[in-house]
Amino acid sequence: MQDGVKLVTAIEPKNVVSEQFRTVRTNIDFSSVDKQLKTLLFTSSGVSEGKSTVSANTAVAWAQQGKKVLFIDADLRRPTLHSTFGLLNSQGLSTILANDTNFHDVAVETAIENLTVITSGPVPPNPAELLNSNRMKSLLKSVESEYDLDLLNLEQWVCGKREEEVK
Repeated sequence: MQDGVKLVTAIEPKNVVSEQFRTVRTNIDFSSVDKQLKTLLFTSSGVSEGKSTVSANTAVAWAQQGKKVLFIDADLRRPTLHSTFGLLNSQGLSTILANDTNFHDVAVETAIENLTVITSGPVPPNPAELLNSNRMKSLLKSVESEYDLDLLNLEQWVCGKREEEVK
């Protein structure tokens, strides 16, 4: 898969690596014993550190557990998850945020039971502003009632700035 990540948890569920993703899922579940975890954000401090691989496989692990999962590619500068799931990226999160589109119009059921994906959509000129908008807050609030867990894959940040801006 070009520019996508391998979904070992879906392709080889008995693989030792798949078991490690289930361990990550379980550890995160245990970290929130006092309240139900609804939204989880995966990010990293640098490019190509594996956040897409970890977030995608962890999303699959939760879906395989029977949780209804919405996986949002919030990496609006270097999206890859559309490739991972073999989806088009002509509409997605940037479409929802820039045009006030209903998320149901762009959310896609994947071949993996219980897993729905919202791709990043076209790369916008103002990703930080879109992600910090009231529309983003409204989106997260509205999906919370329909899914057991909402996972976001977010681009890398270093102390509030992108790595390239720090150099």
